[in-house]
Amino acid sequence: MAINALELDILAQLFALGGTGQSGADLTLKRPTSAPQRRRALAKLHHQGLIEAQEAITQFGLTVTGKTLLQLDRSVWPVTPDELLILRSCIRGRLAPGQITPRIPVGERQRLLRGLVRQGLIVAYQTELVDLRLTAQGQQVLSLGNG
Repeated sequence: MAINALELDILAQLFALGGTGQSGADLTLKRPTSAPQRRRALAKLHHQGLIEAQEAITQFGLTVTGKTLLQLDRSVWPVTPDELLILRSCIRGRLAPGQITPRIPVGERQRLLRGLVRQGLIVAYQTELVDLRLTAQGQQVLSLGNG
């Protein structure tokens, strides 16, 4: 498994942070990199088992099914009141979790979004790896210096 300089830098930064980090944007890398470059590098490291992470939805919107649901009689809605608030909030287009009504606690948003994606009512247009953790295999690759 070949590791490029950016990926090695990410592993080194995670190690320097005690093996954990919130997101790729929180890492201070040696050279400037774009958000898409970081996302691709993190996805590759995650796929190779060098880091563990959770996937967070960062941009979402209604599916045709979700739009249809909102047009139905309220008595047949198979969603919770909080899920309904999310569906209504994205009638006008794509949203980020921070644009959801403040009535829904920040800590609950990802769980609700994942549930709506599973039901096919919204689509996740963009995701990000968060809660990054260096694995034992990642530490081993880092100790070898180049994988």
